[in-house]
Amino acid sequence: MHIPHEIDVIIVGGGKGCHEILLLFEEYQPRNMRLNILGVADLNPKAPGIRYAREKGIFVTQDFRELFERFPQADLVIELTGDEEVLEKIYRLKPKKTKVIDHLGARLFWEIIALFREKSFCERRLAHMESLNITIELICHLAHELRNPLTVVGGLVRRMAKYPQLPKELEEHVRIVEEQVNRLEQVIRELTQVAKPLKLKFVPININELVKKVCEEFRPLLPPNIKLQTNLDPEIPEIYVDPDLLREAVWQVLKNAGEALQGQESGNIRVETKLCYDVLAIVIVDNGPGMTKEVLEKATLPFFTTKPKAPGLGLYLVQKIATAHGGNLYIHSTPGQGTVVAIELPLRFVEIIVPPV
Repeated sequence: MHIPHEIDVIIVGGGKGCHEILLLFEEYQPRNMRLNILGVADLNPKAPGIRYAREKGIFVTQDFRELFERFPQADLVIELTGDEEVLEKIYRLKPKKTKVIDHLGARLFWEIIALFREKSFCERRLAHMESLNITIELICHLAHELRNPLTVVGGLVRRMAKYPQLPKELEEHVRIVEEQVNRLEQVIRELTQVAKPLKLKFVPININELVKKVCEEFRPLLPPNIKLQTNLDPEIPEIYVDPDLLREAVWQVLKNAGEALQGQESGNIRVETKLCYDVLAIVIVDNGPGMTKEVLEKATLPFFTTKPKAPGLGLYLVQKIATAHGGNLYIHSTPGQGTVVAIELPLRFVEIIVPPV
């Protein structure tokens, strides 16, 4: 049985870098060694790394010399302050057997681990997407087979709903059936739109006018306690896009934001357009509950949803539309602080052959 070599570590510098490294150590442990974080030192008791270490029960102090006194057995010091004077003192005061990784070495170490983490995530995502190919093909076939009988049922139910002398009990039953038929038709439309290849029709449009119109159409659907504001950069030029698909993408993000704010006493959605070098971005910000890291990681996967009775296709479709335009979809979310979604589009005309999935 392989027993990993244990290394006792102390960290000097409790800022953002310390916080990130502590998170990385939780997610990734080397195969041949086990890292034990003994303590963290920083002059600022409210530094993010210090706060996180305290939450995890790791010893914290404002004087790094106390770490040497308390943990003379430490094998490694990771210096993250970036201060050469602090680094010099560490070399002078540390126990003889204790090794040092300075802030440059720590940054390299952090970048390597981050690359491994990103590689692992991409491999998992690729495997998941490959397994979804067959699923989506099957769903597309089923949607096609269901559409015709559902059209017949929907037509009959809507005709029945118009009968002037329906009994009240039957009228209620017909209403319920009609609602469920409408819901199924919407699901089939979304499934078909997601599964089939996108056929883009590029035309030059004013992005601000498109975004403004979508917001005007969406605003009446929001309850009075949710405000929708726009801040559109007047310097945004005309670009080539498919207006119908881009309108659908913006609508889906607004819909998600509105649903996230349901149940709050008050809510705000802010829609902005921004120029950055050779790309422009449509940015939608809400002050809702936000998403955890686990949910955010899966947010754009098809059929993933945290909402009851939702197909989980909205953000997947938005990402597909953004990619089809040669752009990207970016999502940043923090629990308790809301979500930022950015649809990034190239200013130059880009025609891309879009794969089915």
